[in-house]
Amino acid sequence: MKEMTDAVLKLVKENSVPALGCTEPVAVAYAGAAANKYFKGDVNDIEILVSKNIYKNGKSVIIPGTGEAGLALAGSLGFVGGNSDNGFMVLKDINGDHIKSAKSLLNENKVKLGIKEGTPDIYIDFIVKGKEEVVETIVQDGHTNLVRVSVNNKDIYNNPVSNEIASSDDILNQLDFRTMRKITEEIDLKDIEFIKLGIEKNVKAAKEGLKNNYGLKIGISLKKLEQEGLLKVDAPRKARMMTAAAADMRMGGGNCEIATSGGSGNQGIGITLPIMIVARELGISENKMIRAAFLGNLVNCYIKEFAGKLSGMCGCAIGAGIGATAGITWMLDGSDKQIEGACSNMFANISGMICDGAKGSCALKLSTSAEEAVLSAFLALKGTIATPNVGIIGSDIQETIRNIGYLSHKAFTTVDDVIVNIMNK
Repeated sequence: MKEMTDAVLKLVKENSVPALGCTEPVAVAYAGAAANKYFKGDVNDIEILVSKNIYKNGKSVIIPGTGEAGLALAGSLGFVGGNSDNGFMVLKDINGDHIKSAKSLLNENKVKLGIKEGTPDIYIDFIVKGKEEVVETIVQDGHTNLVRVSVNNKDIYNNPVSNEIASSDDILNQLDFRTMRKITEEIDLKDIEFIKLGIEKNVKAAKEGLKNNYGLKIGISLKKLEQEGLLKVDAPRKARMMTAAAADMRMGGGNCEIATSGGSGNQGIGITLPIMIVARELGISENKMIRAAFLGNLVNCYIKEFAGKLSGMCGCAIGAGIGATAGITWMLDGSDKQIEGACSNMFANISGMICDGAKGSCALKLSTSAEEAVLSAFLALKGTIATPNVGIIGSDIQETIRNIGYLSHKAFTTVDDVIVNIMNK
């Protein structure tokens, strides 16, 4: 069990890291920053080819510090001023001069963006050409998983299959919900200190979102409705408000870093904030809250193994929401049946939520998932659980998750194509 626990800890820790900005534009910026390490001359042109999933999620979300959206801008910023050594924080040192230089590349029509068909869900090919040199970097399967660097058509780094990703696949395929629950209960709290720090970051992001007018201002608007007596705020509704505010800030281009889950900042927010709010509202100890958030992150990673890191289904619904409700149910002393039942409630409820790209209105979807996560846990604890073997709900939670994965890969790839066509009208 210790070997499995150590492997799971490593996996969750790698997937719960600080990030600044939406992770799809950040991934493109990361590829650009990696290319800049090897490119020495003046830029003639830059070509950025991405999967349709990266394209969809990066087209409309605001890049921190710029007030503007676009993968071409993200890639240019990463190239002129990013630091790939910082991972998801690649843009943390961007300043006004970098923004000006990046926009000059765009204004001179030196940056071309396109979709590359037949690629993995996460795929970025960044090619920068000068008078006498060409540098190409490829990021694949993970937002900061650099698999290739080529200089003048000669590979100086080529690792098409990440050992870490292959290892995580092996780990996740050995897990089930009861094993995940046992690991959560037995793991040393000192080893998951990073979860506590992640909660603190995401709470700070939510508070920032409630103070300033970011994005669609959904969190602020919900707060005003409460103040005007038009909205009664209990634990589920507070989860909606706080997650909306954090997503407003993040999707609106705020400079406040957050902690991710499974390569997604919104999913990190959507797991930790509902768990934190229920813990505080019901007087649950901090240590138990931290363990619950660890379980939530682990469950999210587990689901991503089947559904994919990016798909036509909203990850806040089928990933973060499930992780949050599992963590909340466990935190409130739910049995294995109730933990799995709460997750089934979520799948039966909002698994049809589509992903139509990262943007301001993600705060609506994220906040819906957060509130429903709390309610699904409360319902399961009262014995209200979705009926097995009905619709997409299988005979147990493992079968349900496999069903979700099948739906994601067999049906929602077509949805992705249609959404991208709509976005490009």
